[in-house]
Amino acid sequence: MTHDSVTHDPASVTSLLAFDLETTGIDPFTDVPVSYALVLKRPGADGAATEVSVDSGLIDPGRPIPSASTAVHHITDEMVSGAPGLHESAEAVATALVAAWADGTAIVGMNVSYDLTMLETVLARLDLPTLQQRRPGLGPVYDVLVLDRTFDRFRKGKRTLTDLCRHYGVDLDDDAAHDAAVDCLATLDVLEQMVERYPEVAALQGDQVSPRMGEWYRAWLGNFNDYRMSNGDESIADGHFEWPIHQAGPQ
Repeated sequence: MTHDSVTHDPASVTSLLAFDLETTGIDPFTDVPVSYALVLKRPGADGAATEVSVDSGLIDPGRPIPSASTAVHHITDEMVSGAPGLHESAEAVATALVAAWADGTAIVGMNVSYDLTMLETVLARLDLPTLQQRRPGLGPVYDVLVLDRTFDRFRKGKRTLTDLCRHYGVDLDDDAAHDAAVDCLATLDVLEQMVERYPEVAALQGDQVSPRMGEWYRAWLGNFNDYRMSNGDESIADGHFEWPIHQAGPQ
């Protein structure tokens, strides 16, 4: 994905780039992506309609895709055969994310710390510059799961993207869920509904987004950790309190 060279006020968010990976599994430190999507949404020039552009593709993970993962996203070993590999794909996605931040664009995702952590881990494993090396401090990141847990804390039930779409009145075909580009478009629509519903989200300036999101995330995780420990479970590793990129390592 390419971004026009535009000068923006760094305190304002001018556009949104939704980011999603489909992967070989659920561990961001050991699993790898099998597809990606980057969906850019920005205001049209001179009051024109909002522009939306989609960049997505398959990734050859260099390992067999477990059947349990294929059952979720429907991507098979045969489908990724001949697709760009991890090195090429990770470099392209990282370049797009960093360019977006440089342009005053905020990254948006559903549980996006998972996707960013996996990308960061893959970059480091391949001896490529990580996101944090390319852009210390990164840039604004919105996570609709963190926002939902924060502003509708006591709602019962699951909080998958499908559940959030249903709750916030966003159309998402259940059969199309877990397609990275479809999920990105739905996530952008959910965020739009949240901005309308929650004034505190709407009031955030660009340089406030990630610090506040990190505070909200750690508040939720701290409460969840207390609940786990009250049931006799182990404490969540300290590195998981880092946001938006988790750190591996011992507790």
